[in-house]
Amino acid sequence: MDRRVKKTQAAIRNSFIELIKEKGDINSISIKEIVDRADISRSTFYTHYTDIIELTEDISNMIAKEISTIVVEVHKKSQGPLAYIIIYKNILQYLYDLGPLTKAVIIDSRNSAMIEEIINSLRAGIAEYYKASHKQINSEILDATATFWTHGCMGLIREWAKNDFNYSVDDMAKMITKSIETCSTFFLARE
Repeated sequence: MDRRVKKTQAAIRNSFIELIKEKGDINSISIKEIVDRADISRSTFYTHYTDIIELTEDISNMIAKEISTIVVEVHKKSQGPLAYIIIYKNILQYLYDLGPLTKAVIIDSRNSAMIEEIINSLRAGIAEYYKASHKQINSEILDATATFWTHGCMGLIREWAKNDFNYSVDDMAKMITKSIETCSTFFLARE
């Protein structure tokens, strides 16, 4: 991709992200506001994106791709419970660093399409990784596991963001890990 194209797309994305942080509601942002902020023409916007929905999907995929990369890269380096603590810490740190964007996107129910896009993209990436690394397990079970993991983690992360990141990244990573371990012990205790 041409450097100018990348630069223009980055300017559009960054302008949109700034507006999301300011307004909190993606649906109240107009293309005019984006192009004014990015200092580009309307036709330049349409050269790169067909509409705000496509731009929203691009940013959602960027966030989900980064989270999926964290999951896969940590799994390549370590296994077992330690890997999950590292995964959660890295995901949480990434979302914490996005700060107002995380809060605007994850908390505001008006942004549900973006939340769903992030969850679906993340779930698909994790399911693909699970299927490649755990071939001995049924594909449907791996899909269900990826769905369960993604929705559960995103639910806890959403609560964390709603409460102004009231736990440190380390404490929140421990909370997620303990929640998963606790669910597991409920089932094991019944056997």
